[in-house]
Amino acid sequence: MKKLARRGLTGLLIVLLGGWLLLNLLDINQLKKPVLSWLNENTELDLSVGRLEFNPLSPYKLLAEDVRLGDWFSARQVYLELEQLAPLAGRTQVAILDVIDGKLDLEHAQAPALPANLADIRIAELNIQNLSLTGTGWEAGGITLAITDWQPRRNGQWQWWAGASLNGRARQLSHPALELSGLDFSGQLRQNRLELNDVRSRLFGGLFSGSLVLDPSRREVQLEQPQFSQIKLQLADAPVLPEGWRLLLNRASLDNVSLSTSRLNINGIKGELRDLEWSGSGLPDGRGSWQADEATLDWLRLDRHRLQWLGDSERQGINLSGQAWEGSIEAELEWYPDQGRLDINELQMSGNKLVWQPDIRWTVPEVRIHKLNLSRTELLSMDDALPLSIFDGALFITDMAWSAGLWRPLSEQARLEGSVSELVWNSLIARSAHLNARLTDEQLLIDRLDGDWLDGKATLSGSMNLYAPHHTRLELSGERWQLRHLSNWLRAGQGFAGELNVTARLTGEPSDSASWQGDLKLQGQDIFVEQAGLDPWLRNRLGEDYTEPRQVDSALAAWDLMQQDGFFYRLELQGPVQHGQWLLNNSAVQSVRHLIALRGSAGADGTMNLNLGVINDKGCRELAILLRGDWHAPTLRLHQPPLNTPCKPWYTGPVPYPAAGLPGNLIEAVRALPAP
Repeated sequence: MKKLARRGLTGLLIVLLGGWLLLNLLDINQLKKPVLSWLNENTELDLSVGRLEFNPLSPYKLLAEDVRLGDWFSARQVYLELEQLAPLAGRTQVAILDVIDGKLDLEHAQAPALPANLADIRIAELNIQNLSLTGTGWEAGGITLAITDWQPRRNGQWQWWAGASLNGRARQLSHPALELSGLDFSGQLRQNRLELNDVRSRLFGGLFSGSLVLDPSRREVQLEQPQFSQIKLQLADAPVLPEGWRLLLNRASLDNVSLSTSRLNINGIKGELRDLEWSGSGLPDGRGSWQADEATLDWLRLDRHRLQWLGDSERQGINLSGQAWEGSIEAELEWYPDQGRLDINELQMSGNKLVWQPDIRWTVPEVRIHKLNLSRTELLSMDDALPLSIFDGALFITDMAWSAGLWRPLSEQARLEGSVSELVWNSLIARSAHLNARLTDEQLLIDRLDGDWLDGKATLSGSMNLYAPHHTRLELSGERWQLRHLSNWLRAGQGFAGELNVTARLTGEPSDSASWQGDLKLQGQDIFVEQAGLDPWLRNRLGEDYTEPRQVDSALAAWDLMQQDGFFYRLELQGPVQHGQWLLNNSAVQSVRHLIALRGSAGADGTMNLNLGVINDKGCRELAILLRGDWHAPTLRLHQPPLNTPCKPWYTGPVPYPAAGLPGNLIEAVRALPAP
C-alpha cells in the first residue's frame, strides 16, 4: 500500500513537472493573432497588441505591451488582473488594471462597442502612470491617476462618470489660456460629477489650491475657496469658455496676483472674490474687494488703491479709493455694458498730476456725471494739437451727461464750477481764473468767467444754445491786455505789442456772420506793430497830388507800409454791431505824427467799407482814404478834399491830436519839409 502511494505521488509530480515544462515551452503570443481577430470582429475595438504575457496557471492575469486602440489610444503596457469573470451573467470584475505610458486623444476617442457578455464591468483598482492627453486645445502630460471602486459600464451602457474615488497628479496641463504644472488632486466621482476636494498646482509662476467640481450635465465648473498666490496671469486675448458652460467661484482668495491683457494691467492684487459667476462672454456676476499696487486701463492709471466690486451682466459697480497720478482718488462708478454707459456717481481727486498723451482716446459712448470734484490738479499735454497746461486747477461738475458729442443736464441742478491758478494755452497765460456755469435742456449759461489774462483782467458772461443754430450771447470786458502775448500766440507774420481794453456785448449765431448784433469797443495805447510804417506812408501821400480822387494799387501800398514799423500812442474803435457789421463812430488812431479818424463798417465776414481821414490840429480831414472789399486785398482810393476856411471838423472824438504832429495845414506843412 505504501509502495502504491509512493508511486502515485511520484506520478503526480512527473505530470506537474511536465505540465510546467510544457507551459514554459508554449508561446502564448501564438494565440495573439486569432484572439485579436476575434475581438476586433466582435467588438469593433480596432485593437492591436505588440506582445502578450500570460500564464494558464494564473488565467486571470494578463500583461500586454504596445497596445493600441484605433488612432486615439496607445500604451506601452497594460496589466489586467481579473477578480471574477462571469460571461453568462455578463459580469466582469477587474481587481487591478494598470496602464503605463499611455496616450489618449480625447477629440477622436470613441466608446468601445463590447458584446453582451461584457455588459457590466467593475474595476476595483485602476492605476495610470505617465499618461498624455490631447484634445480641443488641451494638452496634459505625466499624469498619474489612481481610481478605486469604479463601474464604467452597466447594463451594456458606458457610464464614465460613475461613482468612484480618485487621486493623482500631472506634470503639466496646458491650454491657450491656462498653464498648470505640478498638479496634485484627490476626490471622487459622484452623481455624474467630478468632485476634487483638494487641488494644488503651480499656475502662471505662482500657486493655486482649492476644491473643484466639474459637472458636465449642468455644464459648470465650480471652484470652492480657491487660493491664488504669486500668480502672473498674461492673456493675449479675452478668455473664453466652451459654449453653454459656466464658471463659478466662491470665496476666492488673491495674494500678490498680477493680471496683464492688451488693455488692462494690474499688479500686486490682494483680496477676495465671492459668488462669482461667468458664462464665458461679457462681464461676470459677483462681488469682491481687493487692494493692488498699481493698475492701468489704456491711459488710465491707478497706484496703491482699494476697490470694492459688485456686478452682474447688466451692471458693474465699483467703489475705489487710493492714489493716482501722485495724488488721491475716491470714486463710485457704475458701468452698464449693454448701453455702453458709465455713471460717475461720485469722483473726487486731489493733488493729481495728469499727462495728456497724443494717443489718448475716449471710447465710452455715454458718460453721466452726478458728482465730480477735482482739486489741486495739474495737467500737462504732450499733444501738439492740444498745447495746454494747468497748474493748481479745481473743477466741480454735477448732474451732467455726455453722449453723441453733446452735453445735456440730468437735473435742474446741472452746473459746472472751476478755478485755476495758472492756465497756459500755447503762449497765452491765464491766472487766478474762475468759472461758474449752468446747463439747461437748451442752453449753456456762463454766469461768471473771470481772471488775469494777457497780464490784464478779463470777465465774460453769456449763454449759448446747445442745438443749431447755436444762438449765442456774450458780455466781455477786458482791461490792460498786453498784446505781445497775443502776438506770440498767433505767431503772425507781423508782431505787435501794447495795451488794449475791450468791451463787448454781442448776440448772434456762430455759423451766421450776418446775425451778430450789439456793441463793441476797443481802446489801446502804446501799440507797436511790425511792418506797419503808417507815418512815413502818410507823409508821402500828403506830399503827392490827390486833388482828384484816384485809385491806388493796394498791394503796392501794403509793400510801402512794410518798409518800416509803426507806433501808435492811442487807439479807440467803437460803435454798434448790426447784421454782422461793426459801425464805427468817433473812432480814431493816434500815431506819432498823425491822427487818423475812421468811419464806416467792418464785417464779421472779413469785408470792410471804411472811410479814413488824416486829421489836422483843427479836426479837419486833409487826406481821405477809402477801403472797400475783403480785408486781405481791398480796393484803395485816395483823395485830398478842399478845405474851407474855417474848415468843418471831420472828427471831434476823445483821441487828441499827437503832440509831435505838424501844426496848421498838413499838406502845406509836409510839402514844406525838406526831402528825406
